[in-house]
Amino acid sequence: MLRLVVAGAVITVCLSSALIVMPASAVSTKARAATHFACNGPATVPCHFATPSGNIRCLWTPKPNNVACERVAVRRGYRLRPSGHAHAIHLNLKRRGETLPTNQQVVFPDSLSCHDTRTTMTCNQDFGFGEFKLAPKGSHGS
Repeated sequence: MLRLVVAGAVITVCLSSALIVMPASAVSTKARAATHFACNGPATVPCHFATPSGNIRCLWTPKPNNVACERVAVRRGYRLRPSGHAHAIHLNLKRRGETLPTNQQVVFPDSLSCHDTRTTMTCNQDFGFGEFKLAPKGSHGS
C-alpha cells in the first residue's frame, strides 16, 4: 500500500512538472523562430548591419577581414582587424543594412565580434586587446 502511495506521488510530480515544462518549451520555440540573426550568410560576402535606432552603421568585409563602423550623425568611425588595435577612420556608409535586434552579438571569423544595444555598438577581438565603442556619448577605440 505504501508503495502505491509513493508511486502515485511520483507520477503526480512527474506529470505536473511535464505540464509546467511543456508551455515554456512551446514559447521558447516560437521566440526562437521570431529571432533574426544578422550576418548569417556565407563568410565570403560582406555584411552591412546597424543598431536598432540606425544611428550607427557597420560593414564587415571578409578580405581583408575587418569590421568598420561609423556614427552617422558625426561621421566618426573606427576599423578593427583581428590583429591590432582599433583605428579612427573617416567612413561614409550609405547603406544601413540589417538591423540588429537589441543585445545581439554578431561573431565573425578570426575572433572578431560586435555587440549592440539600441544606440551603441561595441566591437572587439575576442582573444585580444583591440576594441572600439561607438555611442552618442563616450565613443572610443583602443
